[in-house]
Parts: sequence; structure tokens; C-alpha cells
Amino acid sequence: MPVARAGLSVLLIERECASNVGNKVCGNALTSAGVTAISDHVTPPRDTEVVARIVSGSFYAPDGRTGVTLPISGPVLNRLTFGQRLLGDAVSAGAELADGSSCLGWSDRDALRARVRFADGSESEVAARVFIDASGYGSVLTRDGGPNFADTPTRSEVGVAYREIVSLRDPIDEATGAFIVLSPPGAESGYAWLFPMGGRLANVGIGATLDGVDRSLKGTYDDFVESRPELRGAEVVSSGAGMMPLRRPLASLVGDGFMAVGDAGCQAHPLTGGGIASALIAGTMAGEQAVAALSTGAASADALWGYARRYMTGLGAEYAAHEVMKGLVFAMPHDDLMFLWREFDRSGLLVNALRDIRLLPGIGGALKLLAAFARRPRLASRIISTTRAMSAVRHHYEDYPEAPAGLAEWVARGKVLTRHRGMEE
Repeated sequence: MPVARAGLSVLLIERECASNVGNKVCGNALTSAGVTAISDHVTPPRDTEVVARIVSGSFYAPDGRTGVTLPISGPVLNRLTFGQRLLGDAVSAGAELADGSSCLGWSDRDALRARVRFADGSESEVAARVFIDASGYGSVLTRDGGPNFADTPTRSEVGVAYREIVSLRDPIDEATGAFIVLSPPGAESGYAWLFPMGGRLANVGIGATLDGVDRSLKGTYDDFVESRPELRGAEVVSSGAGMMPLRRPLASLVGDGFMAVGDAGCQAHPLTGGGIASALIAGTMAGEQAVAALSTGAASADALWGYARRYMTGLGAEYAAHEVMKGLVFAMPHDDLMFLWREFDRSGLLVNALRDIRLLPGIGGALKLLAAFARRPRLASRIISTTRAMSAVRHHYEDYPEAPAGLAEWVARGKVLTRHRGMEE
């Protein structure tokens, strides 16, 4: 933790008891690219914190049978072990932990005071020069962070997921047994997944946007499990549900004496809901900016703005572009989607498209793909317009304002861009 390492006083207000920090509902998986990205900010997962290493997996259509290989690798984590180590690193650096405690909201936003209920049931005001909100989706601090935090997610931009850790009847291949089923029955605006956790253990779940759920998600999950022969008869080890943002980051991540990170700042991946890497990266950036600002004696929005600009012009631009891709993925007919996925896979451009945030990576790749779409002109048109929109959105985020004074004009340009994208599509 950069703030504690700098010798500043840090209080971690944590709802869970200390021994349970890190144990949360999650897919628990990181891509290899994600591991590389977080390595510049924190010590990456150690071997003792990894339960499986995926080399590739399968991506299926809603029927659960038609699919392609998804050549994306990475570790599956023991989230509790990983979280405990990160917590230990923070405490060792000098942070004080108030576990079993909850932030109830601002008691005086202008004076930077928040109300906290501690583990013994007592309530008290906590004052700080900087608050860094990493409390997840629906945080009471970010919601009232100031006029620049009015950009709240809609129901179509919020995901809900149900997940179980299960023990299968038979071991599943750790390297190649992972799979994702897009838009399974009952979760058409999301996907179901299985990630191996070593031996017979697997992380299995299903998620969708709030506006796409019209029945019990647990019931939808049970139907999905029944449809998969490898999951029948599995014993449940643990279960739980959670919510996460599935959209671009909040337009502003900074206010006077305040920064939002992780799900509180809508920093999860819009397509997958994955948020481990982005939260770690954003948290480190926010801490570094807090140290820099406090070294000058000021913690105004202007002094903290460097965090917002650093995040938004990098990972924020990538996620905003992927939100445009999300609109394409869940709007097109499933046979078109699987045709598209197969052609990308066949041409060797699938990983590049996801990594470089361009559906048509380079003239050669574009011509190769568009030639395959000769009999699907509407699909070709959608691909071209989505590629253009992704590029425009990414450039818009890379042009994020250098100071809070430019935010209103930047947001206005973004709204014009969104309206134009809607007409184009």
C-alpha cells in the first residue's frame, strides 16, 4: 500500500472479519495479461495462491454444444489466500485495520467526515484528509461523492451473479476444462461459466444484467447445471451471489478529498464482470496520487485528479471500448455471433481483437474477415460500424481532461458521441 509505505496514517474500514478478507463471490480467474498488468503495481499471485492454471477453454453458443476454442490463459486463484496476503502486506506497511466495521455514509461531506459502525456496535465519526472508497458496487460514499458522481448505473449496466464452488464426480482437466456459455436460457444478457480449481473442484456460476433477470437466478443456475452432464451429481462446497457494474467507469473518479476505485468506480470489465486486476491497479494509482497530493498539503479534486486521468486514459479507455463491443455481442443473433467467433478464431485474430480492442485489427485482417462475410452484408456492416465506434470511444477516453474544470465539456462530447453511435448502428 503506497500510502502506508509513505509513512502516512491509514485506517482500513473492512466489513468482513480479518480472517475472511478475500473470501468473496467471484470467478476467481485472471488472464495472463491481467497478471502482467498488476505486476507493475502489486506482487502478483504466488504459487500458493493459485489453485489451477488455464491454458485454453471453450466458448459456447446458448445451446451449450456449438463452440470454439478460446485461447486465453491465466491462473485461477484461491481468493481467500490471495486476499489474506494483500491484507497482510497492507498491515505490515503500517495500515491499521478496523475489521467487522461498516461505513454508514458521510456525516459531513464538506468537512470530510464519515459515520462508521465498529465491530463492537459503537458508532463514531471518522475524519480523514483523503477517503479512498473501495467498498464495491452501491457504495454510500461514492453515491454522495459530489456533483460529479451523478453518473449512476442503470439496470442494464448492473450485473448480478450466482456462483458455487462444487466438487465434481470426476476430475476436470485443469488446463483446458474451462468453458463459458453465452446467453444461456434465463440469462440471455449474460453468460454461465466453469473454471477448474484443481482436482474435482470447480468454480461454476451464472450472471446477467438486472434488466435481463425475470426469475430466481438460483433457479436459472440449477437449470444450467442440469443441462451439463459433467455437473450432475456435484456436491456444493460453498455458494453465494453478488452484484457488479458492467459498463464504462464513472465519468469522474475524484472529488475533494475523495477517490473511488474498483466496483465503486464502475471499473469492472463490461463484458466479463472481471474486476480483480482493475481494482488492484486503480487502488495503487489512487494511493500514489494521495501521497503526491498530501505531500503538497492539498487534497482537492485538482490535486487528486492525476489518478482519474491516469486510469481513464489507460484501462478506462480499454473498458469503455469493450462496452461498445458488449453492445454488439448481446444484440446480434446467436448464429451470427458464433459465425463471427469462428471466423476470428480461424483467422488467428481472436486474441488480438480482445487485446487490442479492435474488431478489425489492420487492413490485412479486415480484408480477410470481410471476405468471409460476403454472404452476411448486414453483419459486415455491424462489424465496421462497431469497430469505428470502439475506436472513437477509446480516443475520447484517451483525451480525458487534464483538470476537473474540463470534465463537463468532456462529458458533453461523450453524449454526442453516444447519440451518433446509436444512429450509426
